[in-house]
Amino acid sequence: MPFELMLTRALFKSVMRGSFLVLQGIMKTISVNKMVKSGCKVKIVMADWFARVNREIGGNLNKMRTIGLYNIEMWKATGMALDEVELVWLSDEISQNADKYWPLVMDIARKNSVRRVRRCCQNRDPYVMGELTAAEIFLPCLQCAVILFQKVDIWLLGMEQHEANLLARQYCKHVKRRNKPVAVLHNTLPNLLQYPAMENRRHPAWAIFMEDDKEDICFKIEKAFCPPKLAEGNPCFQYIKRIILPWFGKFEVVRKRENGGTKTFLSMEELTADYESGALHPADLKLALVKSLNKTLQPVRDHFGSNAEAKDLVKAVEEYYIAD
Repeated sequence: MPFELMLTRALFKSVMRGSFLVLQGIMKTISVNKMVKSGCKVKIVMADWFARVNREIGGNLNKMRTIGLYNIEMWKATGMALDEVELVWLSDEISQNADKYWPLVMDIARKNSVRRVRRCCQNRDPYVMGELTAAEIFLPCLQCAVILFQKVDIWLLGMEQHEANLLARQYCKHVKRRNKPVAVLHNTLPNLLQYPAMENRRHPAWAIFMEDDKEDICFKIEKAFCPPKLAEGNPCFQYIKRIILPWFGKFEVVRKRENGGTKTFLSMEELTADYESGALHPADLKLALVKSLNKTLQPVRDHFGSNAEAKDLVKAVEEYYIAD
C-alpha cells in the first residue's frame, strides 16, 4: 500500500537544551516508539550545529554535543527504542555535505523576505529574553534546508517547528519541486498556570521537567490551574491525555470510600464525564496526577542516580549553564 511505503522512513528533529520538558522526554519517546512499532525506519537528527545560535551556550559546538548526549541518555532512561533508531549528528551531516547544504540555505534565504522568516520565530524558546539576534532570524532558513536536504518520507516535528516546515513546503512550490516534505506534528503541552501568572515563563511552576523531583511535581501541580467541573482548557487534563493515559493505559484516582472510593479511568471521555458532573473533585484529580507523574519519572531518577556516565553528563550540563 502507498501509505505503508510512505512510512518506510521517518525522521525526528531534536532541539536540544539544558532542561528537558516532559514534552521532549516522555511524549517524544511515546511518538518514536509508536513509529518504530508501526514498522518505520526512524532517524533522530541531533541538531547540535544550531548551538551556534544558542545564547546560553555561546555557540560552543562541543558543549552542545555534550547536551545532545544528555538528551540521548534521557531517552534511554525513558525506554525509547534506541536500538532501532539511527542517530544523526547535524554538524557531521553539514560538514560532509557543505557544498550542497549552504547553497540551498542561501537560495531559501534569497527567495523569502525578512518578514516571512520572522514569522517562523514566533514560537521561540520561552527562556530566551530580549530582541531577536540576526542569527535567530536566519535560523529558519537553516532549519528549512535541513528539512529539504534529508531524504526522508515523514518528519516528526513539534508544533513550534510547524512554520519551518511550511517555509520548506512553500520553497518547494516556488522552485517547482514535486516531493514536498510531509510532517507529523505532535501536540504540545499547555502552561500549567492561570493568567496572568502564565505570562511569566520564568515562574517555576509553568511546566513539568524530566529533572523534577517529587517535591517539584507536588508544588507545580498544586499551583496548576484546575477549575472545578471544567475539563476544556484545563492543563491538568492535557497532561493526563498526552502523558499519563498513553504511558500507563489508565489513570487511577485513589479516594476514601466516603468520597467515591478508588476509580480507574481508561479513557478521557470517562474522566471528563466524572469531572464535569462534580463526581471527581479537583483536589483528588491533582493528587492522582502527582502520583502518576512521579511514577512516570521515577525510572529516570533511578537511572541518573545510579549510572556513572549519566551522572557525569548531568554535572557537565549543569556546569555549562552555571558558567554561561
